[in-house]
Amino acid sequence: MWQRPSVRLCRPASLRDCVVGRDRCVERRGVVILESLMVLLILVIGLLAVIEWSVVMLTHCGVTSAAAEGARVAARSVFVTSRQADTEFAVQSILSAHGVAAVGAGGSVSVVLTDLGTSVRVTVTVPVLNTGIPGLLTTFGFSLSGNSLQVSALASET
Repeated sequence: MWQRPSVRLCRPASLRDCVVGRDRCVERRGVVILESLMVLLILVIGLLAVIEWSVVMLTHCGVTSAAAEGARVAARSVFVTSRQADTEFAVQSILSAHGVAAVGAGGSVSVVLTDLGTSVRVTVTVPVLNTGIPGLLTTFGFSLSGNSLQVSALASET
């Protein structure tokens, strides 16, 4: 007759749980600790990824605001000769409020102004090294150091 092997705990009062099958007791304490460490490592990596991604998105919002403000200033600029300088100043003021390194201060933050006739496009490119992104996942092999945030904004001239 077919019988199902019984599984019972050897010492239910202790922390060591044993699986009994065929009259032998196999301890599982080491396997449980190893599995717990693996799950804990995955949870820590996930938590660090969420924290770093939130800082990336916060910085991206700042770069987007700077590009929009730069496009607005460039579209309202009266003198074409001072348009680039006025746009860079507006972008620099927004980026500095968000903790991003200043334009032209040893960093490679670039502001590109494109005149499209009746509208103006401003493209702001910020390397990740110039931002406050912490790089929490570099010890696990995930790095954003070679990347940059690039945002374009378009405004019509008045």
